[in-house]
Amino acid sequence: MGFFDKLFSGVAVGSREPQKPSGVELELRRRLTVLASDEVAQDAPQRYFLRWEGQVQGVGFRFTNTNLAQARALTGWVRNMEDGSVEMELQGTPANIVSQLEALHASYERMGTRFRLVDAQTRTPLANEDGFSPHY
Repeated sequence: MGFFDKLFSGVAVGSREPQKPSGVELELRRRLTVLASDEVAQDAPQRYFLRWEGQVQGVGFRFTNTNLAQARALTGWVRNMEDGSVEMELQGTPANIVSQLEALHASYERMGTRFRLVDAQTRTPLANEDGFSPHY
């Protein structure tokens, strides 16, 4: 049993059952999967504005997204909002963005943290953005 598993084993922070992606997230994944399978579009950078609600503050959500994005060569930013949500802009190949979403859910599933993607909007990719960072 790992450190975090021990730490959270006695704390009821939510259901331990796998969380299903929201309808917004399922639609985003569908769009990205189509793009990833298209030989012309699969390497073209995509950019999305995303807004998450649920248990997204005080659980390392910005830190986790930053690490996952950097590992996948994604660029953009993530920030906490006053209303308790988290906003993010994410840019990269469709396959890497799908991988980010999958890894994000896998990271929080073991703790039972509940969150959902409530908004996903297409943005124009930025040409010279360097890296992914949390905004404070």
